[in-house]
Amino acid sequence: MIVTLTVNPALDIYTSVDQIESNKKLKCAPSRMDPGGGGINVSRVIQRLGGKSLAIYTRGGYTGKMYSELLDKENVNQDPVDVKNDLRQNFAVRETSSGNLFRFGMPGAVLEEADYQIILEKIEHYNKAEFLVVSGSLPPDAPHDFYVQVAKKARINKQKFILDTSGKALSGILEEGAYLIKPSIDELKDLTGENAEDEQEQRNLLLKVIENYDVNIIVLSLGAKGALVATQNRVDHFQAPSVESKSSIGAGDSMVAGIVFSLAQGKSLTKAVLFGLACGSATIKTPGTQLLYKQDAEQLYNELISLQLK
Repeated sequence: MIVTLTVNPALDIYTSVDQIESNKKLKCAPSRMDPGGGGINVSRVIQRLGGKSLAIYTRGGYTGKMYSELLDKENVNQDPVDVKNDLRQNFAVRETSSGNLFRFGMPGAVLEEADYQIILEKIEHYNKAEFLVVSGSLPPDAPHDFYVQVAKKARINKQKFILDTSGKALSGILEEGAYLIKPSIDELKDLTGENAEDEQEQRNLLLKVIENYDVNIIVLSLGAKGALVATQNRVDHFQAPSVESKSSIGAGDSMVAGIVFSLAQGKSLTKAVLFGLACGSATIKTPGTQLLYKQDAEQLYNELISLQLK
């Protein structure tokens, strides 16, 4: 079983306009709304791939109600934590004349101390799940070590803890340990306090982290260049498939979803990472906040497998 956690979800709204100009009322294309946030996107992608997961997330207000209804339409299993403040909204606007994507992220709802306790209780309720995937940012004024608290529960329950976050939310996670983390190059610097400029320096730093901390797998995201994957005494570079980029929104979450979906099926780490890269690229092919189509992910994965065999 896969459980995902999204502490700071957002109702994602996407539209496009020919050109963004100041001090002018702009006529936009019809908008679309999707339930967003790291763990939620992981659950949505797993559902599209034919898998099952359970999504824990916070919701509040009329936007929280809309959010849950959208998840119901996608048949995502959910166990929300009701909070006092409205669930936030994020906006993305594509300028069609240039192809540029403008993203506006709003601060999340401030949670009360009791809300965090309920989240931990829900995680404990699903302590038999094999994988616990925590993805996305923390809300304003959240305990900076909250993800460490979650990781500790996962360790006690012998769950495979997967973390994809940034900033202060990463604090202390190396000391507590994780099954898999997926930092970017900047996030790796935040984690370690060390700057790795080229690939060899990145490889050395990844091996150093694996050797010194209780982390089984590090997937270092390199964007269009793919990923470096570090395990004990080994680092491999996996290339990402080349696709036309329409939107990067949710691509990293889709990659995590592809990896955990494959690992839950008993696939090897190599195949899981390749499928994760395929899922990330499949999402990049879709506009706005739509996420991937299963057939695109499978096609790109087969292409990557073929390249591996050559």
